[in-house]
Amino acid sequence: MLSTLLSAVPNGVPNGVPNGVPSGVLAHGGGTYGLSPDMAGVVAAIALATAGYLAGLRRLGGRAGGGAGAASRGARRLGRARAAAFAAGLLAMAVALLPPLDHLADERFAAHMLQHMVLIAVAAPLLALGAPELVVPLALPRRWRRRLVLARHALRPVPVVRWLMLPVTAWLAHITVLWFWHLPGPYDLALRSEPVHVAEHLAFLGTAWLLWWHVVTPGRSRLSGPAAMLYMFVTMLPSAALGAVLTLAPAPLFPVQAAEVAESGGDPLFDQQLAGLVMWVPADLVYLGAFIALFLVWTRTARRDGRPADQAEEVLAAPDEEVLR
Repeated sequence: MLSTLLSAVPNGVPNGVPNGVPSGVLAHGGGTYGLSPDMAGVVAAIALATAGYLAGLRRLGGRAGGGAGAASRGARRLGRARAAAFAAGLLAMAVALLPPLDHLADERFAAHMLQHMVLIAVAAPLLALGAPELVVPLALPRRWRRRLVLARHALRPVPVVRWLMLPVTAWLAHITVLWFWHLPGPYDLALRSEPVHVAEHLAFLGTAWLLWWHVVTPGRSRLSGPAAMLYMFVTMLPSAALGAVLTLAPAPLFPVQAAEVAESGGDPLFDQQLAGLVMWVPADLVYLGAFIALFLVWTRTARRDGRPADQAEEVLAAPDEEVLR
């Protein structure tokens, strides 16, 4: 991976833009500040997720009553911190994928990297902490919920499904996606093509959510304290290595992005170095913070004789019965 990235360094342009790369070819229109179809899709997706989560909370709060009161009871039963985390995760998605950061990401590699890190290290863990896989299905009609439970039982023993649900699979998928989309070819292709750009962001968010799901989800799938801490540590290393490659490269690695930076009056190499630091330092701080938090939770749980303090554990003790309720 390292040699692939470094071999893509353009020759003869240590601080400039490679020849033959047209400017103004970015998928988002290179700074057009309108509500494009992809932005409208982001707004619609966030609105739909919000509506589904609130409807699930209302059902989780009990059949009696309705509206905000039922949603409040559902949040209390799930754990208010988890409900707040999901809301914060949706807000982080909006910050990452909507203006002004989304437009600035076209012009500056550092802003683009910040966008990626917000999705991976902020939105994904917050969304996973909110346990939407429990709450959102409760918003479905009873017949659909029953089908969901039957499908879950049918797929659970399938070897491929069991392999896909392993923590090591989530880790491999996340690291592979992280490195693949930061190779020069795929990265520049995502900048040129809006569908590819959307696929890139979905891959970042989806694999990061699955990675964090094994760490913060309530229930049987959550890793134990020591295993979760090791999980965070080994996740931090490849991210830091990629940040180091971007920071220490002697010339711009991404021709399309470098062309846009130069056209907007920036220094492509400095911008790339700043992008590397954005990936290197803030992401490591998030993983380190998660490591410390997991250690504190683990020691507190040990003092409580192994009894979990997570309110959502009660809800997930019988998830299928909860969905069918």
